[in-house]
Amino acid sequence: MALSASVYKVTLNLSDTDRQVYLDTKLTLACHPSETEERMMVRLLAWCFNAHDDLTFGKGLSTADEPDLWQVAPSGVIEKWIEVGQPSVDKMKKGRSRSEQQIIYTAGRGRDQWWPTVANELTKFSDLSVYHLNADEVSELATLAAKNMTLSVCISEGSAFVSSDAQNVSITPLIDL
Repeated sequence: MALSASVYKVTLNLSDTDRQVYLDTKLTLACHPSETEERMMVRLLAWCFNAHDDLTFGKGLSTADEPDLWQVAPSGVIEKWIEVGQPSVDKMKKGRSRSEQQIIYTAGRGRDQWWPTVANELTKFSDLSVYHLNADEVSELATLAAKNMTLSVCISEGSAFVSSDAQNVSITPLIDL
């Protein structure tokens, strides 16, 4: 019998002073049985860094034809293809052929092995941005995960300050590309 995803509910207050985006919203995140809370929280953080009315979460790890997040215009044009972790070059080529812009948020220690194997190929992409999140900061972010979360996220000068009632976490993505 297949395990089902765990559902997380997020009440989010977002203040992105870099892009002048301010909103209060509720999100539902499904955490696939093979996904860690760290990865799920990075998906949430990626949503915050790219918040837009048309930005949605993909169907999950088991769906190869969709990214972790994507921004699809009402016309059906895929404006952003966003991946979390260490996606394959083939998956990013698929994203490049289907979307206007691609973004990768790498997280954790695996990046040091992954990036040298794909950097040569990915640097050829004209509309790709790659951000690396520090493993210790991501671990701290994961401590905020709860089935029902109330989070405040302030983004300023490229850094995110994430807070719950109990804890505050600061994350500064490093730009790889």
